[in-house]
Amino acid sequence: MNIADPLSRLCIISHCKKTNDDEHVNQIVENAKPCAISMAEIKMHSEQDPEIRKVKQGIYDKNWEDNVKGYKIFENELCFFGDILLRGNRIVIPSILRKRVLDAAHEGHPGIVGMKGRLRTKVWWPRIDKDSECLVKSCKGCTLVGLPNPPAPMKRRELPDAPWVDTAMDLLGPLPSNDYLLVVVDYYSRYKEVKITKTITSAVIIKLLKEIFGRLGYPSSITADNGRQFVSAEFKEFCNECNIKLFNTVPYWPQQNGEVERQNRDILKRLKIGNIEKKDLQDSLNDYLMMYNSTPHSVTGKTPTELFYKRQNRDKIPMLQDIHTGDDTEVRDKDKEQKEKGKEYADERRKAQNVDLSGGERVYVKETNKCHKLAPNYNPAPHIVETANNGDITVRNEETGQTLRRNILHLKRVEGEWKSMQGNQEPNLTNNSVTAI
Repeated sequence: MNIADPLSRLCIISHCKKTNDDEHVNQIVENAKPCAISMAEIKMHSEQDPEIRKVKQGIYDKNWEDNVKGYKIFENELCFFGDILLRGNRIVIPSILRKRVLDAAHEGHPGIVGMKGRLRTKVWWPRIDKDSECLVKSCKGCTLVGLPNPPAPMKRRELPDAPWVDTAMDLLGPLPSNDYLLVVVDYYSRYKEVKITKTITSAVIIKLLKEIFGRLGYPSSITADNGRQFVSAEFKEFCNECNIKLFNTVPYWPQQNGEVERQNRDILKRLKIGNIEKKDLQDSLNDYLMMYNSTPHSVTGKTPTELFYKRQNRDKIPMLQDIHTGDDTEVRDKDKEQKEKGKEYADERRKAQNVDLSGGERVYVKETNKCHKLAPNYNPAPHIVETANNGDITVRNEETGQTLRRNILHLKRVEGEWKSMQGNQEPNLTNNSVTAI
């Protein structure tokens, strides 16, 4: 039997390593501070910052003033290391240094998410995320090379009162045969006329329109793009003589003349099939027009011929003749319903946003012809908004005085220089910086 040695029963004295709290905090502070700002600067400005003084009073005296309520909700995370305020392991930056910290974090031009993530690991102050977002948006370089803004919500054209009141036209081509197609569409019935031509001067276009108008009469309005044939003085004079209102769409925004643009896609598809089948161009076009004008339209539910001429087209398919009553209430209801469905779908798919611009605002204009790969997406020269009609904006170059007409999607608003925000203040923006519209 072994007798226990009394000495073996004595507790072994172990020396636990104690962490030096001050040393640990000091290490956090040294590693967290932005390299462009010294600890001495942070300490000096923290001592002088009235906001941080009030936070110190709130921590020690539990007396929180209203203008530092943004700190109070983090009361349990706040502490002082000397005169430097910390939130957990992040330095609370004095107001006067915040712009410098943001500038340091934006070196290399990170996006909003990247910049927020970079700052969150090292520094903090109330509304730091909002300030970061504001600075990225107001960076001129980021704006000039950034993606376009989301489009404005779609605006649908109301159904005209009768056929051949509002029309749209466009040129399709050139085709392999060097032919062009002049496409004219009626907004009420969706009835279309198509003419083949090898020449697309204003004089030839006018001659083709006279042939169409000789059979159908003059419409009240024509919507066309900015092709040189449709903006010439000769064409405008022709429209004035015929008492036709001419509307030219916004440059580089074909969606504004969407009805005829959609028709062009349909025509081109059928002509491709005709080319595969070795058909004559005119024959393919005639077959397509017979089919199209005899087929109920997906929006109105009626054939274009029925709405335009108040009768059905007689084609190769047998039919019973019926008398059209002339009541288009059902057509109008269906037209409105289908347009609303299309608008909702398009706005959701394109992430459309309502944006307003007013006269006198400064904007940057999207470059339509970039000279090289490194060219900015937007012209660095600011432009002044002259007129704003929904998404149709006219702007004037501040330097040259040149005026341009653009859709709001092609513009980005020029904002001001970023200034630090404190408490619940909103961004204070003055001159020379940019944010997306």
